[in-house]
Parts: sequence; structure tokens; C-alpha cells
Amino acid sequence: MAVWNYENAAHLLRRAAFGGTPEEIQAFLDRYTSVAEAVDDIVNFTVSNKKPPTGGRDSYRAEQKQKQWWLKTMLKAKEPKDALREKMVLFWHNHLCSGTDKVRDTAYTMAYMPIQNGLFRRYANGNFRDLVRDFNRDPANLYYLDGIQNSASNDGEHVAVNENFGREVLELFTVGISQFAADGTDDPSKPNYTENDVHQLARALTGWTGEIDKDHGVFRLDDWDGGQYDDGGGSHHPGDPIVIFGVTNNNFKIGEEVAGTADDVLDLILGQLDDAGNHQAAMYVCRKLWTWFGYPAPAPGLKTLLEGFAATFVSSGYEIVPVLTAMFNHDEFYSDRAKSRTVKNPVDYMVGAFRALGVKSTGKPVGDSGELYNLLEEMGMELFEPPNVAGWPGGKRWITTGTLVARLEFARRLAESDYGTSNLHLGTVVTIGSATADPDVVVDEILARVGLDDVGGGVASQGGVALTATQRAAIVNFITDGGTLTSLDLTTEYTNHARQLVRGAIALALQAAEAQVF
Repeated sequence: MAVWNYENAAHLLRRAAFGGTPEEIQAFLDRYTSVAEAVDDIVNFTVSNKKPPTGGRDSYRAEQKQKQWWLKTMLKAKEPKDALREKMVLFWHNHLCSGTDKVRDTAYTMAYMPIQNGLFRRYANGNFRDLVRDFNRDPANLYYLDGIQNSASNDGEHVAVNENFGREVLELFTVGISQFAADGTDDPSKPNYTENDVHQLARALTGWTGEIDKDHGVFRLDDWDGGQYDDGGGSHHPGDPIVIFGVTNNNFKIGEEVAGTADDVLDLILGQLDDAGNHQAAMYVCRKLWTWFGYPAPAPGLKTLLEGFAATFVSSGYEIVPVLTAMFNHDEFYSDRAKSRTVKNPVDYMVGAFRALGVKSTGKPVGDSGELYNLLEEMGMELFEPPNVAGWPGGKRWITTGTLVARLEFARRLAESDYGTSNLHLGTVVTIGSATADPDVVVDEILARVGLDDVGGGVASQGGVALTATQRAAIVNFITDGGTLTSLDLTTEYTNHARQLVRGAIALALQAAEAQVF
């Protein structure tokens, strides 16, 4: 079991929540006596019945309000457990994807994405099987993956299904394309399903067509295949049976009316095993969770690590809390690899910067900048609008020539914001009150605040990668105006040295490559 110290408390707070100031990290450390005690508290967060506003007749303005509401909710999460809930809602949004652009149609359908966000809130740390079952008839999903068009037959005789949702259930939501290699990457030589499985599953999932009410699709029995329609055997040919993973069952459905019975196609999917006897869906979802909170593949021995988490997932009946508990308690979660291999997504970078600097934000613009959710979009992460059904690709792909510039610009705007609703008070970052402040001390205060100080061996006090001596010297050179100043006038946070040099040094720290990873 990992030792419960400042570095590991900071890491847990940063990865499971959005981090915090050194004072908040210390308070988090003091609150518990062990890693296990801290983890047990934060993973058992209370689910929320809230959801973003539905907006009005103006769909564009409604979309703006929804983005602003969610970002504000993340920024204002007071307790680590509240922040973890928001991270899990974002995780499910990235795993079970829908997007506003396709769903957007009328003021009525603009309520669908908030409804889906509410669904993810109810199941944030709940049961994965139940979540997928409800997601099957979620209005936004029915629009986004064409479930409303998945009618068994156009002519009452031949199969005419829409395979979009059935394909993504297998490829992206449950078992994944293939089994895993030892390093946790996909092994294309061991596919998890066939094209026929996709087609047959689509037949089993027909029926959620017609009008959609505010919460659920409408299941129409005459739109459900149930093996009654023909895949092309000619006029009046008997209906073809539904065969998935070699199992024939013309009563396959996914709704709660078949839960726990032999007719439950979701149970069939979740029961698929890989060559080593692991439940493949559990392996796949655990890899997604570990990538989100730990680090991505490839990594030596990652499959073995995932096997332990998957076994916990299955034995708990696909409950999320036991899996998160196992991950956050595992020694590997506190390894050097887990503290330095993941590029922060834009939400983690933005919200983490606010938390580290002690900036209290209501989600409104920073200084004279545009809306914060627009800044996220410029960094490559538009809330409620993943690029496609596979979600944001993540990793190094967060950093491009365009999105990196957007990150640097956000850091500058945040550092210089001394008015408005997202005001950075320098007194929360450095010591204010001296007319002869030591530049070296000021720089060290900044680096400790944002988790880039070096406590030895290139490791920061909060874990992760520290700035090199050369990088630190460059910031000192900046804050001393090219080496011309031996001290700084910080009698108040509004002196020229404070507003120009200190705030500029904060921006440089946030812009460092090391500040983009954790």
C-alpha cells in the first residue's frame, strides 16, 4: 500500500479531483490517516439529480448556457468527492458519446443533451450494466446513433436495420474491437466480434422508434425484429433467427424487462471471455478508466494490472465504486509512470490551474478574454460535442500547434487577470508586503504553487516532473528583467513589479511543457 504523504495526497487530489492549492493539499492530507481512508471517502460521493439548463427557443444560446453551467459546476466543486463526480460525468460523456450538433434540431431536442448529462450524474459511480441499459433508450443517444431509425423492417418481410448503435455497443461501449496484448494495446489477431454479430445485435436492438418523450424512447413491439424478418432469402422466406456470439435467441432485448434472464443480450455481451478467461467488457472499461485516471497503453505488464481490476469489476456485478477503489489504492497508481505519463485534457488543465492558483471562478470570462467554454473549445475540448462517437482521442493528440497556442494564451490571460469574476489575487500565490522581495524566493513560491518545484531528482513536491534548473533560471531571468533587478517591489499586488513581472512569471510556469502533463 502506498504511503500517505504530501506527494501522494497531491497526486490523488490532482487525478481524482482537480488538484488544489498547497494549503488545500495539506488539509486533504491531514484529514485522513491512510490512502485507503481517503479513497473510501472520495469514491463514495453522492450522486446528483441536477442537470444543465434546457435553454429556450434559441438553440445556440441554449447550448452556450449548458456549456457554461457544466464548466461552472466543475470549477465550483467544493470537495474532492464533488470534483470526482464531475470527472466521472465527463468520463461517461467521453465513453458513451453523443454530441449536440447532431442532436440539435429544435428547442425541444435541445433538452436531450442535458437529460443525458443527468443520466451520467445518476450513474456516475453506479452500476455500469444499468447505465448501458438506460443509455440504450436515452433520447440524445437515439438521435445521435440513429436508434430512432432502427426499425426491424421497411416492408414487413425483409430485415432493414440501422447498425450504428449496435456497432458502437460492441466496438466502443463494451467489449472493444479486440483482446489486449501484454502491454495493454489492442491485439488485432484476436477480434472480439464479427460483422455478423454487429448485424444480429442491431436486429435485437430494434424497436426504440417513433416519438421520443422527455426521458425515454418509445419501444414499439412491431418495430422489433425478434427473428421474424428475413435477411434476403426471397419472398415469404421464414424469418431468420437472431444469432449473436453463436447463441440463438429470438427474444434478445436490452431493456429492463429482460434483465437477468436468458433473453438479456446485454448479459450475453458482458459475459464474453478473452483467451485468458477474463471478461472482455470488464477489461475494456477498466482500460478506459485506467487511461482516464492512471496512464495509457502501451505499458509493460498493463494487461496483468487490468486483469485484477476487471476481476473486481465482475465480482461486484459491474459496480464502479469497487473498481475506482481498487485503482486509487493500487501502488501502481502512485508510481512515477502514473505521475508523469498523461497529457492533461483541457478541462484538467484549465480547472487545475484555477485550483492551484486559488482563483475562485463562476465560469465567467477571465479578464477581457472570451467565455471559458470557448477557450476549452480552442484547446480542443468542446463540452457536449466530442469529435465523434469514439470521443476525444486524448494523449499527445491534445497537443497540436493550434491547441498548444490556445493553452499558452489561456495561461497568460489567467495570470494577468486582476479584475472581474475570475480574479487572480497574487497574495494567494506569493508573499506580498515587502519592498525588497527576493526574486529567487518568489519564483520558488510560484513553482511550489503550480507543482513544478524540484525537491530532488527532477521530482516536484506534488509528484510529477519538476522544471529543470535551466528552466527555473529562465523564469528568474524574466522576473528580474533580464538580471537587472536584485529585488522586487511587492509592497502591494498592484505595483509594476507585481503586475508585470510576477504575473508574467506565473504565466511562464503554467505555459511550461511540464505543466501540461501529470
